[in-house]
Amino acid sequence: MRLHRALAASCTAAATLALSACSFFSPVQTAEPYNPGDGVPAQLGAVAARNLVVVSDKAGGSGKLTGAVLNTGDASVQVSFLTREGADAKATPTGSISLGGRELKTITGVSFDKIPSAPGTMTEIYLVTPDGQQMVSVPVLPPTGVYADIK
Repeated sequence: MRLHRALAASCTAAATLALSACSFFSPVQTAEPYNPGDGVPAQLGAVAARNLVVVSDKAGGSGKLTGAVLNTGDASVQVSFLTREGADAKATPTGSISLGGRELKTITGVSFDKIPSAPGTMTEIYLVTPDGQQMVSVPVLPPTGVYADIK
């Protein structure tokens, strides 16, 4: 009887140790950085763009940019955007947004006449700041669900 209890206790201790050790080799997922939204981030100098998404209902149609921009610096900056085609044609950037020092703004009023990519794919736009311009691949999403009001 004592032998059975000792054997059961040993097996329980071994099983507990073996089953709990698998978390030792796995990283804690909440410690891994990720983008919790549909969009993508971008950083150019003191300007950070977050959750960038182009909302368009078809390839070749117009599109609207949504997301947010943040000035992490103390000086005011102007932020604007271009499609890849607009950048290649040296067009004037679309929808200038003024940001004061340490200011966050939701992107509104930034429209593109032609988005070459269909919803469900990626398209390339440029983030334009006084520090230059940076190409960003952003998802194109249809105007449905949370994006239904962005037309």
